[in-house]
Amino acid sequence: MEKTRSYTARTENELKFDFTDFDTLHEDEWDEKSIGRLDEPMWDKRYDYEARLITEAILYKHNIKTVLELGSGPGILSQKIQKDNPNLTYHLVDKEYAKKYFDDNNFEGKMFVKDLSTGFDTSGLLDNYDLIITNDFLEHVLNPSGIARATYDITHKDSKWLVSNPNWRMGHQYVYRGLFDFDNLVYFMHVHGFSIMDCFASSLKIAPLEQIKKAAPKLASESQLPDSMLDSWNHYMLFKRREIEKYGTRN
Repeated sequence: MEKTRSYTARTENELKFDFTDFDTLHEDEWDEKSIGRLDEPMWDKRYDYEARLITEAILYKHNIKTVLELGSGPGILSQKIQKDNPNLTYHLVDKEYAKKYFDDNNFEGKMFVKDLSTGFDTSGLLDNYDLIITNDFLEHVLNPSGIARATYDITHKDSKWLVSNPNWRMGHQYVYRGLFDFDNLVYFMHVHGFSIMDCFASSLKIAPLEQIKKAAPKLASESQLPDSMLDSWNHYMLFKRREIEKYGTRN
């Protein structure tokens, strides 16, 4: 009998995922069986867009010299960013097979092997970073609050955090489905010391529009979602660090 899948669906007709099957929870993530999907043209176009967005909307507008990308995979995005910004100090964190691909291809930057599924050991990293990037990452971990608390500790007063948040209408995998509704994620980040500055939609030239269902109306937990981003396959959200009391008590 097929195992019942649950936890991530909005309705009975949506795709359902059992979070125990998520690649991010297993050591063989990014092994030879899964690494090949990076060759798909859609991924290359997507990373091109994201690198351009990060460069033009963040790096050129803010004093960014150090970058930390969590859940980076093998580092494809990082190479596109560094191609036009070679003076960045760029660190990445992911698992063993991702680092093997990174090393085998002589990628620029430095990758650290850490298990981020339930927490974030920051040992060996810089004391702080100007920019944190989590690209389709937070929704896959069992303890996003632990990640956020540890991330706050390695940022400074002018640090920025770019979160790529998948639109639930795309049937993406989530461990905690409702947490990643737009308003809820803004509040989650606020509680952990980061206030939203800006948000961006996916490029329509990248999004496989034939795969996007007719955009469902806004939920009560999406009141702050710009109408222009309703049918975007990802919501790119830029946050700035703010001062909070110890243990996350808000000012």
